[in-house]
Amino acid sequence: MDIPGFAIITGAASGIGRECAKTFARDGAAGIALLDLSHESLLAVKAEIENEQSKQGGKCRIEVNVLDVTDETQVDRVINQIAQTFGRIDYVLNAAGIAFKHQGGAAFAESKDWQRVLDVNLTGTFYVLRAAAKIMLKQDPILSSINGRPLQRGSIVNIASILGLVGVPMSTAYTASKHGVIGLTKTASEDYAKDGLRINAICPGYIATPMALNNALVSQTLEERVQTYCPMKRLGKPEEIADGVVYLSGGRSSFVTGTALFVDGGYTQR
Repeated sequence: MDIPGFAIITGAASGIGRECAKTFARDGAAGIALLDLSHESLLAVKAEIENEQSKQGGKCRIEVNVLDVTDETQVDRVINQIAQTFGRIDYVLNAAGIAFKHQGGAAFAESKDWQRVLDVNLTGTFYVLRAAAKIMLKQDPILSSINGRPLQRGSIVNIASILGLVGVPMSTAYTASKHGVIGLTKTASEDYAKDGLRINAICPGYIATPMALNNALVSQTLEERVQTYCPMKRLGKPEEIADGVVYLSGGRSSFVTGTALFVDGGYTQR
């Protein structure tokens, strides 16, 4: 996938973020900084990746950093610390996010629940994007590991959702936040396209993450929605999202910016 540089992944302790970390390491990244709230969970992901690397002869450096993406000061400090550790930042994946259902819909949504979802999903994505972009804009373009051509000063991928385009009942805050992530992606990409900083979004559909599969009620609901609304009639796999993220990050997408890539089994084409 032509990703020889250094990556930062928020929300790396589980789900899609975890799978993306494994894919970056497998596909040739020089280093990855894993960021999330739980140090113990991050260490578990690090150990998993390093175990695979030892089997495959890989040399990806893994760093872990506890980070609350809603803390502006902490975000700036950690992102700058990682840049000093690695010497540069080439790829950022904003995968930290939370979901919340509002029973009764928008009319009964609690302000604290609305604010928490927006703080993590949208403002947290903005904080990380802003801190990383300031660093990326000052560095030389990374060179392709395939043919040595200059690629970009940096690439940022924001996790949005199919709910960045459509809505579903009782998901007021989440849907608004993911629409906002796509808007942030599009305007920021316009700001820096000429400077060699690419910014894209990826929009997962219904994905078979452990959190969903380990909850019988959630799993049943997802399966019903998939059978009704998804042309492929199945849940997506976390690694299928990771493949899209690595594509948008690396040299294979060197002329792609400002896009929202829907990886959803055809859900949004209906």
